[in-house]
Amino acid sequence: MTTTNAIIKTIEMPKRTLAYVSNVGPYMGNAALFERLFSQVLSWMQLHNLASEMTEAITVYHDDPKTTPPEKHRISVGFTVPIGTEGKDKIQIMELPAGKYLIGSFEIGAHEYADAWEEMMRYMQEHRHIPAAGPMYESYKNDPEEHPEGKHLVDLGVALHS
Repeated sequence: MTTTNAIIKTIEMPKRTLAYVSNVGPYMGNAALFERLFSQVLSWMQLHNLASEMTEAITVYHDDPKTTPPEKHRISVGFTVPIGTEGKDKIQIMELPAGKYLIGSFEIGAHEYADAWEEMMRYMQEHRHIPAAGPMYESYKNDPEEHPEGKHLVDLGVALHS
């Protein structure tokens, strides 16, 4: 797939704080898993009055799915929160570091995430970008049920060496 509507560029991103829950195991194509994890964090955020218009929904990927067996895939699913927020029980806090990121903005169907990531990896190779040890993530920009074609607006992010 080549996503003709993709915009890929290098951006300096600010530090962000993420309230999240983790999952270990297969996740590809499992929309119910993501819904359950996001709902868990959102309920906690609402209980603590942390959700706002500026809140960003994010999934952080900790492993390369091509080299890590599916049963060992680690993801962190959550929402941005104000700096200084403390987690509790299953809700943990992490910082997404500030720095240079390759950001790909895509408008895709629910089953096109892997294709969008492939496009990002091709772009990185073609432009000789070197990923840093930092996070790879998806930042979700809309509710697909409210999109006229059911599309997902998503930014894929890869931390880069400066």
